[in-house]
Amino acid sequence: MLLSAVSRQLTAVSFFVLLSACSTPPEKELRTKIRVVTQPYLALAPIHIAAAESLFAKHGLDVEMVPMNRPTDAVPLLLTGEVDVLSSTPQAGFFNAAARGEPIRAVAERGYYNPAGCAHLALVVRVGIDTARAARSVRRLSYDRQAPMIYVTEKMLQRGGLTIEKLEGTTEVPHIAEIDALKSGKLDVALAGEPWLSRVQDAGAANVWIRAEDAAPNETFGYVFFGSNLLRRDREAGRRFMSAYREAVALYHQGKTQRNIDILASATGEAHQLVEKACWASMRADSRIDTGSLMAFQKWAHDKGLVPTLATIAQLWDSTFIAHADSQAKSATH
Repeated sequence: MLLSAVSRQLTAVSFFVLLSACSTPPEKELRTKIRVVTQPYLALAPIHIAAAESLFAKHGLDVEMVPMNRPTDAVPLLLTGEVDVLSSTPQAGFFNAAARGEPIRAVAERGYYNPAGCAHLALVVRVGIDTARAARSVRRLSYDRQAPMIYVTEKMLQRGGLTIEKLEGTTEVPHIAEIDALKSGKLDVALAGEPWLSRVQDAGAANVWIRAEDAAPNETFGYVFFGSNLLRRDREAGRRFMSAYREAVALYHQGKTQRNIDILASATGEAHQLVEKACWASMRADSRIDTGSLMAFQKWAHDKGLVPTLATIAQLWDSTFIAHADSQAKSATH
């Protein structure tokens, strides 16, 4: 009888040990660590949403967010494997590395200029200048000197009948000083993206003159880039990332829900009211890039002397991760 009682107790203990082991989420055991460059911007919404809603964990990833001010600094780190994912505007360093055959590719879209959408990026003119006749009045411009912003600023000025060279003075005024500079007349026109675009208008300092959405209609302006780790060492982790990313894009497409506003306010440090009011960038549901946009920017950068050697589209774009996310999405609906 004693042996029988001991046996039952051991059996019970074994059962609970086994039950405890089985209750551990399998995705936690299989979780792969990757490092994702992050910035506190609305345009990175899918990454912020995927992290907040545990979508990366759902797909077996342990994502470390790596804050970085300048996307240009992240390109070399993608090549060495110190970071794995970058979501940003196109950088000259990306094209140069790709042309050399380095392991770096655009794998998804992160936003495009939707002519039917709201103004996410625009040239604004100070109050007092008639937007219908602004080309005759503007002389002093402030704009971001990073190559992608110069590219779209040139397109917007061309739409208004101007060039950067025709303006008397150009500078890069910090955002915090732009409102006063516009109000005082020290600036006539400035490049403003959300949420700063909403701030400038709320302050009564400027009005929208030319939208990027009209100057570069349907052009992809932001991309998700993978580096050496996800392209060569662990493509499965890259496929998992893309599945999570696409699920986050679907949540983003639900619009300005309270949950999405809460997530983006927390990620960007902006007030809930401003996040709700701001124009959220348009993103294609399938996250496919417009390859023509990628090649057009490369050609512009080549003409400016920033990209000496032109890369082929095969060197720039890997569509297989999106294709895998497509197949996963189809499987989930059947």
